[in-house]
Amino acid sequence: MNHTISNIYEHYKEDKGDIPKSLFVDICAEFNMGIIDYLLEGKEFNMGYNLSTLSIVRKERDPRNPRVDWGESNKYKAELLAEGKELYNNETGEGAKWHIYYTDSEYLKYYWRKGKCRVKNKSVYRFDATRGVKGNKGKLIQLMKEDDLAYLKFRKD
Repeated sequence: MNHTISNIYEHYKEDKGDIPKSLFVDICAEFNMGIIDYLLEGKEFNMGYNLSTLSIVRKERDPRNPRVDWGESNKYKAELLAEGKELYNNETGEGAKWHIYYTDSEYLKYYWRKGKCRVKNKSVYRFDATRGVKGNKGKLIQLMKEDDLAYLKFRKD
């Protein structure tokens, strides 16, 4: 079953009463943004109903498995192409390599602590933070750019 905001609104109307859908959507959006702001302060949010908690954690990078920094790599790729250079070709082994890898020892991620969660088939569910300029991953990145020590707010996992 799909659980879109429209489905949730219809269920709400059946159980609780009637408010305009636009107000319901605004309340849900404000609540969700408030939760993300709460998490960005280094706090943990208990979702209730045996769903466990959401938080942001620090994780160690595995040096054996380097991760590509796609933002920086794509900028470098554009520079190389603007200069008329040929990009690296796996088959020939020639050209300029343009992938740039993260080198910091830790990274931050949104984390759903499912260990205490009592939901059937919880292993098939995951929490994906929204992306983009106004997304929640972007808010976390912006926090790190504005405050070099912000990572200290979050517990190490």
